[in-house]
Amino acid sequence: MILKDGFKTFSYFLFGLLLFSQVDRLAGQQLPQEMMVINRYANVRKGPGSGYERITTLYEGDRVRAERKYRDWLRVLVSDGQIGWIREDLLGPYKDENRPLEVEEADSLKALIDARDQRITVLEDSARIKLSTIQTQEGLRDSLLGVLGLTEMPAIDKEKIKGQDSVGAARPPSRPLASQESVLGAPESYVPRYEFSPQLGVLIYDRDALAAAGFSVGRNFTREFAYWGDVLFSRRNPPQSGSLTGDINRAFISGGLAYSYKPGNMAVPFAELGTGAAYTQAGDSSSTALDLVFGAGCRLFLIPDLAFKFGYRGHLVLAGNDNQLGQLIYLGGSFNLPRIEELAFAGRKTPLYLAPFAAYQMFSPRFGINGSAVLGVRLGYRLRERLAFEAVTGYLPATVNFDLTERKLGAVEIEGRVLYYPWFGGSGPYILAGGGTLLFTGDGRPPANTKSYGFFQYGGGVNLELNGELSLSSEMTHLLYPNVAELKGRHELASGHALRLTAGLNLSF
Repeated sequence: MILKDGFKTFSYFLFGLLLFSQVDRLAGQQLPQEMMVINRYANVRKGPGSGYERITTLYEGDRVRAERKYRDWLRVLVSDGQIGWIREDLLGPYKDENRPLEVEEADSLKALIDARDQRITVLEDSARIKLSTIQTQEGLRDSLLGVLGLTEMPAIDKEKIKGQDSVGAARPPSRPLASQESVLGAPESYVPRYEFSPQLGVLIYDRDALAAAGFSVGRNFTREFAYWGDVLFSRRNPPQSGSLTGDINRAFISGGLAYSYKPGNMAVPFAELGTGAAYTQAGDSSSTALDLVFGAGCRLFLIPDLAFKFGYRGHLVLAGNDNQLGQLIYLGGSFNLPRIEELAFAGRKTPLYLAPFAAYQMFSPRFGINGSAVLGVRLGYRLRERLAFEAVTGYLPATVNFDLTERKLGAVEIEGRVLYYPWFGGSGPYILAGGGTLLFTGDGRPPANTKSYGFFQYGGGVNLELNGELSLSSEMTHLLYPNVAELKGRHELASGHALRLTAGLNLSF
């Protein structure tokens, strides 16, 4: 009897212990609770076993409510209202931070990361360009200090130069030939810059090869496209010494659009298309015709703002029924001018400047004078930011063809003129007008030993200011002589003219 009661007591103890363990396990599970599928997928079945029929399939991140547990299965309530059983190891506690991103959220996050990566790349490129500019400027500074024999740059009295005027005022000295941020490689979509390009070449026209010279000025309005203006001169000399026939003067003035392929590289091919006017003088007759221009070439950049330029340009002259094609092969330089704000506000020491220059001048056949070089000097005064006056003198070692012989004689030009800068104060493109006298040395010019001819002139050019003391200029002028004696027949008086292409260096006092 005692043994039977003990066994019964022991059975109650084991049952209580088992019941306690199950209660403790269910309490740790804390059912019901919000849970989510942590496996790639999970099947929902009608009962707690894999042999029961499948109701539906859930996927990773799907949310359910666990209500009851049986062995290793949980009875769950699915979001669409169905009730079923899912294996316990396929579920985990629901946490919002563990929830997989929706497609829209993932796309938004990716777009934000890409935008930040792109911004970081732009900042790195900008920092690299600025660092290169600083290193270039430091190199130029060290080179200048070495030339001057200094150990450091002299101090600048900022109080003395603060608040002074533009024309004739002392300003902080700018660095000559300092490296500029070129349109090539700039991080912006484009940097508007002016390009100045003097050129020499050979013009094949009417089965003749003619020496030619000119210059062009252009400005980009996108990274690849620019508009340009061009001036070209050529002359065919008389076929025999002393002859008054056969010499022909030609001038082409044109403008248009240019396209550069992949700017930013060391070699930049380009193509151009434009139109303009072609002027031809043969003997005592002259004509002006429509000129269609097309061409292509390449720039080889030595530094970001200086390039070697070469190319081909065709001039299709439409003159009624006598259309002709002139083919120019040329080479020259290409200079990127400073930015517009630097061009407009570059400082100067005084309003006075001295400008030595060299030029080539072509006379009309009425003169009987071959094309001649000109050497001279200009003395200028800037009355206002956009207005300047110049006194000019130059020497021409001229050769006159008379009676089938050549006569050497020199000539001196003395002139005065006015310059007007329509866009930027004292820099950039300008127009000019004036007048003067051509004086012959020795016995003068035949047939009556004429000593002088008066003339009027007009034209235009461009001035490139490098710093407050130094600038470069190039211009084209047309000189009109009212009365010139023809060197054949009855020596009749009539008008004559000359074309001149000039390059100079302006030095401020």
